[in-house]
Amino acid sequence: MVVSEVSTRLAAAVRAARTAVRRGPLQAAPSDASPDAAEWPTALLDPAEAVVPFLGRERELDELRSWAETSAPVGLRLVIAPAGFGKTRLANEFGSRLGESGWTVVPVPRGKEAGTARARPPGDVLFVVDNAATRFGLGAMFDAVARPARGRTRILLLARVGGEWLRRLRWGSTLWAQLERGDATQTALELPLAPGLPDLTVLEAAVAAFAERLGVEDPGVAAVRLPEPVGGTRVADLHAAAALAALGAAGVPVPATEPNPVRGLLEVAASSWAWSAREAGLDLTIDEVQDVVAAACLLGADDVASARDVLRRVVPGVPGRAGARWLVGLQGSMVELGASAAGHDRVGDLLVVERLGRSVSLVGSCTWGLSRRAALRVVRVARRLEAEVGEVPGVTELAAELLRRAADSCGDDPRALRTMFLLKPRSLYGSTPDDVARGELFVAAARDAVGRAEALGDLGTMLRETGRPTDAIDPLESSLALWRRQAAADPDRYRTALVGALEVLAISRWESGNVERALELHLEAVEVCRAAPERDRSWVEAELARTLMNLALALGETGRPQEAEAAVTELIPLLRALVVRDPRQWSVILANTLSNRAVDLTESRPEEALPCAEEAVDICRRLVQEAPERHRPQLAFAQTNLGNARAALGRYREAIEPLSEAIAIRRGLARESPATHTWTLAYSLASLGALRSRLGDLDQAITLEREAVLLRRRLVRENPARFRRMLAASLSNLAVTYSRSGEPGEALPLEQEAVAIRRGLAEEGQPGEEYLARSLSNLGVLFSELGRAADAVAPTEEAVAQLRLLAVGDPDRFEPDLADALLNLGAALIDAGRPEAGAEPTGEAVRVRRDLARRSPDLHLPGLAAALSNMVSVHLDLEKLDSAAEYAQEVVDVRRRLVDGSYVHEQDLLRALDLQARVRRSGVADGRPVR
Repeated sequence: MVVSEVSTRLAAAVRAARTAVRRGPLQAAPSDASPDAAEWPTALLDPAEAVVPFLGRERELDELRSWAETSAPVGLRLVIAPAGFGKTRLANEFGSRLGESGWTVVPVPRGKEAGTARARPPGDVLFVVDNAATRFGLGAMFDAVARPARGRTRILLLARVGGEWLRRLRWGSTLWAQLERGDATQTALELPLAPGLPDLTVLEAAVAAFAERLGVEDPGVAAVRLPEPVGGTRVADLHAAAALAALGAAGVPVPATEPNPVRGLLEVAASSWAWSAREAGLDLTIDEVQDVVAAACLLGADDVASARDVLRRVVPGVPGRAGARWLVGLQGSMVELGASAAGHDRVGDLLVVERLGRSVSLVGSCTWGLSRRAALRVVRVARRLEAEVGEVPGVTELAAELLRRAADSCGDDPRALRTMFLLKPRSLYGSTPDDVARGELFVAAARDAVGRAEALGDLGTMLRETGRPTDAIDPLESSLALWRRQAAADPDRYRTALVGALEVLAISRWESGNVERALELHLEAVEVCRAAPERDRSWVEAELARTLMNLALALGETGRPQEAEAAVTELIPLLRALVVRDPRQWSVILANTLSNRAVDLTESRPEEALPCAEEAVDICRRLVQEAPERHRPQLAFAQTNLGNARAALGRYREAIEPLSEAIAIRRGLARESPATHTWTLAYSLASLGALRSRLGDLDQAITLEREAVLLRRRLVRENPARFRRMLAASLSNLAVTYSRSGEPGEALPLEQEAVAIRRGLAEEGQPGEEYLARSLSNLGVLFSELGRAADAVAPTEEAVAQLRLLAVGDPDRFEPDLADALLNLGAALIDAGRPEAGAEPTGEAVRVRRDLARRSPDLHLPGLAAALSNMVSVHLDLEKLDSAAEYAQEVVDVRRRLVDGSYVHEQDLLRALDLQARVRRSGVADGRPVR
């Protein structure tokens, strides 16, 4: 913390010196711009001004009116949507319509939540709370609302995303017992504004409205540079594009090449700020003006004192009185965090990212010596940036740095640090050792049982996130004990807190090696959720979903696939319901769950895996459309699994495109963050390499698989416990491809290394016996190809023995592998001169394949044909010519069924006909058994 303060002071001092020395003349602002047109262009987007007519959202308005007009004394509704979707405008329109019906609409100022509720006017009242995710007075406000009142009370919360803040409200107030079943629910705003309402209609209305406000002729939609993608654009971006067209018609210079309309409007706004600074007599460059406004958006400049503070930080030496008057005068719009010099909050967010994201010294100047109030505002802005501008490269790192510096500025003030931690989004970054030290401070400062339970739980989470799961156990156990006592006294109020405490302790127990205790805690959390009354369902469903996710992963990792499948089967419908309420938070989780489900099903039931993989890709494409930087990893994951699912169904050519797309995405991600994404790139390379190998594209397959092996060797050096299993898979895949290309000598050491790794994992008690069995079976094939027939028998016998045991527990998954291993064992025995011994496993392989082919012919007929071909060889060696001819005919019949115009199947049929002809001619088998 000392080093951080010194570095911050130094950066600020260097910036101040450079600013004082280098200040040059103001870059020319447009001298012919009309003040009415050029001044405060971003105010055109202010929802309170309602410049553009209200369009769409009638369904949401009807839902809100139905909610408001029930007879219940108190009601609560949360509207969730990203910035620019129209939450505030919807709330304004709803409030206006309710006001016409006699309701009193009360906007709730920040920091005055409880007082506003206590001053409730008589009659029916609607409280509107904007940016609810960063309000700490909501618990006290809800307690005040819970008191009897004359008239109905409705609370409308607006937030960009649900999450930890919403979960904490459940035990932070006594209001919930008064709400009716189904209340406290969420409405999620989607794009477009309404079904059948095209973007062009929205643009047409907006251009006309802005032109009228500016007093110019309507330039029409033809003047608008359409934002991308058409049909899926935020309404704020559509309005920004329309505003640019209207400003252009008013003679204001607008950027000609900027594809992002919000950035374009920001450029116009910067010129207007520079023009107003010159009018105020300030000698500022346009860059300095933008830095000042960005700092004002971050720190606030809604009075003379705060405006002077911003100017001292960014442009020391500017006349304080004139500069403060100018900066305060820039407040063009009241937005969620208070007045913002940039106007509309989406514009302000982007300005902060672009100006501070490129300047370490500006970050230092803005964050040195912050007051508690300013530090909390920085934390709020950082959270907002991470939640909303995640598609901009570097924003996550900027948000994390702002959070760290804001926390450092508060020293050891437990109250301030506690507030900051509650604001910290869990998705942003893991805890640091400094966070742990601060966590210990506010554990000591906790004054009541609930506060101490929260503080201990947070401290345990910080310890776990810093790689100390064992140290996390004691505080998490203490936190759980406190929550158990609270829940015993008031189960409905504290149920969700108890579930959360059980889950975080279970994860720490898992990470510290106590798997059985972790499973017990997960199962207890599930039972606590299921014990909830029906009226509490809207709160408990989210907790149950998180618990089932963790439980399914734990069961899968401990080799209990049937129980894991049952948990996932229950989870997916739950996630679908949660996505409807809060798509922003839950869509990614649903996509990942579907992708993981596809992975689990690909080997055993690929026909069920495919729809899961396809849905996951569809969801991820929609997410990428909204925030490409944030959701590219999920799309690459889903595309890889889609390719593997198609390949498992024999649709090899269709699998190439998604796998290739996944590799392209992951190469970019690995360049940006090698530590995070190298292993995912290796995974996709391995998948496409195996596919190319099956298709006979052996040179391409070897290139891809060798790259995967090299990447995974590097990963194993860094973290052997995590990546040895993946390296073994790549070694085995590459060995198979070398074998197919006629190079068994290159393949043998690779497969032997894979066997050694997999045997070591099995001896350590890690699941994965089936992979060891496959490698052993492959090793037997390689020995046979190298003429070492005697060496081939032992590994194939061991593979068959392991797969027999596995197939008893899960026949759908392991019978195909067992059939392959039996076939390889029969071939090894034949090559070793023991055709009588080889007949039995070969015959068993045929029987298993027949049964599989009856259930899923498309998938298993090729394997049946291979097994039948070996039966021909066995019966010829045993001089059973009649039965050999029968099997040869069956091979031809099966191969004919498989012919679909592809080269591979046509060649297989020709080989089958050739085999039949040789049997008929001489009864002599020419060639070796099929493997």
